[in-house]
Amino acid sequence: MTDDLTPPTEQVGLDEFDLNEAPRWPKVVGIISVVWGGIGLTCGGCGMGTPAIMGFLMGSQLNGAPLPPLWTFGPLDYVLGVLGIVMAIVLVVAGVQTILRRRLGRALHLVYAVVVLPMIVVSALNGFSKQSAMAQWAKDYPDNEFAQRINAGGPDQMIELVVGVAMILFFMLYPLFCLIWFGLIKNKHEQMTGGVEEVF
Repeated sequence: MTDDLTPPTEQVGLDEFDLNEAPRWPKVVGIISVVWGGIGLTCGGCGMGTPAIMGFLMGSQLNGAPLPPLWTFGPLDYVLGVLGIVMAIVLVVAGVQTILRRRLGRALHLVYAVVVLPMIVVSALNGFSKQSAMAQWAKDYPDNEFAQRINAGGPDQMIELVVGVAMILFFMLYPLFCLIWFGLIKNKHEQMTGGVEEVF
C-alpha cells in the first residue's frame, strides 16, 4: 500500500496545477510584448516603404528637386529596417513563450533588449545626420516650397527636435525594462513558473 504522505516523484506539467497560484506577471508581460512587437512589425513594414510613399505624395511639390534626405533610404536605413522587423518578430515570440512560462521567453526578451537598445542609438544618430542633410538640401533648392519652410526656421524646428528626443527615450523604455526585469529581477526560471517544473 502506498503511503499517502509520500510526495509524487513525477514532474508536474503546467496544465496540472492551479495557474491562480502561479505568478501572474508572465501573462501580463507576455501580452505587452506581443502587442508591442505587433505594433513594431506593422510600423516597420510601413516604414520600409517610406521612399516610395513619400515620393508619390510629394511628387507634385518637389518641382524637379530630388526627394529630401529625410525620406531617402541608404544601406544603413535598410539594415536598421530589416533588423527592426526581425526584432519585432523576436519580441512577439518572446511574449508568447513568456505567457506559456517557458524558458525561451526570458532568453528571447534579453536578446531583444541587447540588440534593440544599440539599434535605437544608431537610428537616432542616423536621424540627426539626416536632419543636417535636410538643411543642406533646403539651401540647394531654395525655390522649393518645402525647402522654404525649412529655411524659415522658427519654433517648429525646435518642437520637432524635442518630439524626436522624446520619441527616442520612449522607444528605449521597453527594451530597458526587459533588460532589467529578465536580467536582474526575474532572472530565475522558478520566478516565472512559481516553482513548478516544465515537462515540455
